[in-house]
Amino acid sequence: MRDPVLHQLQHKLPFLPGFQFDLDKDLPNQRKSHAFDYSNGVAVFKEAPGIGGIPIHGQERSKIHTSVELYPHSDNAGEGVPAWVAFDRKVLRFYAYFQEAVHERREEQYRVRKVNIYFYLEDDSVHVSEPKTVNSGIPQGTLIRRHRIPKPESEVGQHYTVADFNVGKEVTFYARTFKIVGCDKFTEDFLHSLNINVPENGTFPVDPYTAHRDELKSRMRATRPRPPQTSLKKFLENDRRVLRFYCVWDDTNSVFGDLRQMVVHYYLSDDTIEIREHIPANAGRDSNTLFLRRSKLPKRMRHFLYGHNNESSDGEYFNERDFMIGAVLHLYGRPFVVCDCDDFTKDYYYEKYGVETFDPVRIEDYEQHDSDVAASEIPQNVVQGNYELLLPPSPLTPAAVGQANAPMPTTAVPMIGASVPPKKDFRKLMLYDGVVLRFSAVLRATKQVDRDRRFVVSFYVADDTVSVFEPKARNTGIVGGKFLEKQRIRKPDGVGFYAAEDFHIGAELVFFHHPFILTDADEYALKFMQSHPELFPKQRPADLGTIAQQPSNIKPPTPAPTLHKWQEDVLAQDKPLPAPVTPPRSAEGIKKRVTIVESHDPPTEKREPESLVPRSETNVHYAPAGANNYSATRMLDNVRASAAATVSAQ
Repeated sequence: MRDPVLHQLQHKLPFLPGFQFDLDKDLPNQRKSHAFDYSNGVAVFKEAPGIGGIPIHGQERSKIHTSVELYPHSDNAGEGVPAWVAFDRKVLRFYAYFQEAVHERREEQYRVRKVNIYFYLEDDSVHVSEPKTVNSGIPQGTLIRRHRIPKPESEVGQHYTVADFNVGKEVTFYARTFKIVGCDKFTEDFLHSLNINVPENGTFPVDPYTAHRDELKSRMRATRPRPPQTSLKKFLENDRRVLRFYCVWDDTNSVFGDLRQMVVHYYLSDDTIEIREHIPANAGRDSNTLFLRRSKLPKRMRHFLYGHNNESSDGEYFNERDFMIGAVLHLYGRPFVVCDCDDFTKDYYYEKYGVETFDPVRIEDYEQHDSDVAASEIPQNVVQGNYELLLPPSPLTPAAVGQANAPMPTTAVPMIGASVPPKKDFRKLMLYDGVVLRFSAVLRATKQVDRDRRFVVSFYVADDTVSVFEPKARNTGIVGGKFLEKQRIRKPDGVGFYAAEDFHIGAELVFFHHPFILTDADEYALKFMQSHPELFPKQRPADLGTIAQQPSNIKPPTPAPTLHKWQEDVLAQDKPLPAPVTPPRSAEGIKKRVTIVESHDPPTEKREPESLVPRSETNVHYAPAGANNYSATRMLDNVRASAAATVSAQ
């Protein structure tokens, strides 16, 4: 019903566009609904009606349903979360297949292809993938990429939801029908939570061509059988698995050899062996611990001959069955004694071979020297600070000093800092600071290669320290250089250190089991020993030679010049010497210049002026061209004058 007041107001307005209004208020709600809203702080899209709450034409018919409508919701609206948060990374997996027609082939008319259908709960997207089959000849992998797949019979674009997938159902994706025969455990439990009954998993139908190929494979036999190649399988199963053995190599029989500790790594992935040396601190060896590069280790050395097959079988290489504790393995001719292994290696041998006992071999048994000297027989004064006796005996040490050079047990070694350091003689240090006596020495050894070595032994008088240097010699095979660092050296008997009275020519000194014989000394050392006989009581004066007997402040006289035989023949003739004749100088005839150097005056007694033969200072003569006879005569005159001056001086 129209309001009369509004009707009168309508008539008072001009009849022009913009002044005419429909003033009927029959509709209770004239607002326009909005489709974009916020739910729990998240922007969402709502299916809103038209103006006044009246549904738009076709709005109910075109509504697209999602799987969210089927998911269980919480009673408390404030606790709800979006589906893409609640079902993030949650995927349903179904096992399905489809048949593909094959034309113009006798072996098969259709092909059964197995696929996996993945349904993503967060956004109702579907992904179809086909597992790859070996030698199928078909491009396999992803068949349909992940997206919302529309239903073929829907007019408004309705896509597949979770209710459309179940075991035993058929789904059509882009004109290709898939038969679902099973699902995994997570998918089955989720469908049960939605009150959807899930049948039991079925089986895939038999593919005719696959059955045909299996029958052909069963009848195929290799014409040239060969052992199976299991290297890849072995690598995948045993990659990064390494057995570790602790071994000892006794190399004391060789020159400068000693007991060397090795760590053998056996790689289970490819049966290769790597050997690393355990080098203790201050051992004097290079820091490179790699002893053998990782490779297969043959049991015996192979000889390579031209035209012969040198390939070795697996039985000719060391394997894990050869490494047992206590075994002696000859690795490239070197005997290695397996002493122990780590915990992983013990567990591996227990699980695979059932070995339960792993009695380690004591490395200390190899380090002890064969000697009958007991620890109780060693005097206590020898024990204190006698560290060099703990070293392994050198092959240069003679057998006669076996009792004196017997090593002590490690239990008798004093702790660091237990012994009192020797006191320094400051008076001796001030008197003889910088005095170094150098002696030449040789080794007393049985081998010729050691007897030919030469050493320079330097003795520092100020603090009684000794250093040994070996000069480099070509083609000897021995690297020269510093042989022994400057230090105080204890005597072999263990009582006291080497001092000045022990150094003399012919003395035999033992430095760390290396016997040295002093054969000679330099001139400075000989003079020092001659002038300080109280420091060197064992030095015989006859060994010092004639160098030390001469005074050092008097220069020896210059010996008189000796005459040649031809000079004596000239003087025997007793003929007067002709006066020197100066030839005429001509600028055109000067061709050659001859210089006669003045002879030295010998240190003789005072001479009379008449006995001297006059000489010219730096005589310069010019020989014209063609005057060879004159030049020879002039040279003879100069020789006679020089000889006469020598005789008169004597």
